[in-house]
Amino acid sequence: MRFWLGLATGLLLGVGLGWFAASRIGRGGAAPFAARADAGPEVAPPHASGKPRRKARRDQPGDDVPAPVVPASGRAMTWRGPAIELPPRNIDLGAEDSSRPLEDSEIEGVIARSSDAVLGCIRDALAGADLEGDVNLDMLVTGDGVVSHVRVGAARWLFDHGLAACATAAARRMRFPATGAPTVVKAPYHID
Repeated sequence: MRFWLGLATGLLLGVGLGWFAASRIGRGGAAPFAARADAGPEVAPPHASGKPRRKARRDQPGDDVPAPVVPASGRAMTWRGPAIELPPRNIDLGAEDSSRPLEDSEIEGVIARSSDAVLGCIRDALAGADLEGDVNLDMLVTGDGVVSHVRVGAARWLFDHGLAACATAAARRMRFPATGAPTVVKAPYHID
């Protein structure tokens, strides 16, 4: 009797663990991508300023794990977050006002220094999938240089794998020069 009970328990445990491992692999869990933790897509810098492109290692021919298949619905471009627009501004023509929007060079400098966090979000959200396209961050930067609102545009697959929260948090950590006036900043990233 003990033998049959032990055999049945072992069989159930083995089938359960096998099913769990297979379901984690199918959903893009940690197991299939653990060996490729340093792998990622090629990602272009946010602005074409003549600087070299930042590239991450693509899957090599010897990798055992097939890339997840992204359905057509997962490639569709969508947006998350509120529409970004400048708040109304009152101008007193009799007072001196030195406030100004951010200049392109100031924006490009901050984006170039702060892009690693956003690029990491994109790599993580890809979850090993072979996907090309754009990721767009629209940000409202206050006159104090703080990012107050973020809108993220990307393929639905990336949102399904955590891009919105990660990229929003990374964008909110960016610090721009204080110019006294709000500025809408657009930061495009391209995935090859």
